[in-house]
Amino acid sequence: MVSRILAFNSVKEFLNKIDDNAYDLINIWKEHKEITNDEKLANLYGKKVTIVRSILNKLCYRGVVIYDKVKDKDSGWYNYYWKIDFEKLAKIIYSEHKDKKAKINEKTEFGTNYNLFCCKNECKLIPFEVAAEYNFVCPHCNESLAYYDYNKKINELNDYLRQIEKEMEFIKTVLQK
Repeated sequence: MVSRILAFNSVKEFLNKIDDNAYDLINIWKEHKEITNDEKLANLYGKKVTIVRSILNKLCYRGVVIYDKVKDKDSGWYNYYWKIDFEKLAKIIYSEHKDKKAKINEKTEFGTNYNLFCCKNECKLIPFEVAAEYNFVCPHCNESLAYYDYNKKINELNDYLRQIEKEMEFIKTVLQK
């Protein structure tokens, strides 16, 4: 279950937006769930403990990891024990997929409802009515506008939509357990 969720490109992208090393850290950590101490995790990951703590704090802020804080009776220092919250990660990805799905549907609808035009620099897709107002000259770069066949883009969007829907279906079954 966990390995399959971590294999999703969307999870990798999400974690790497949080920190460039977050996905790698989580992937290494998932194999050693018994390690909860940040210093031991740093040794496992092969990075300085300050770097690992920084990543863990960023992940904690986003809700992907949680921690317990325990005061050492001898030294008076606090020790932090971390845990990956895979359920929260799955919920975040599911929510992001819902947003992406809505945006893809909007783009698909936009492309099917309008004849679109674009310059050779592909500054922006412009509906026919707006392109006519600009005399078929791009308002951004002054290149001439030509008809843009949006069908290829619609096919790409539909493929991406199917991928998102598969991931959402898997996540839904995981969350229902």
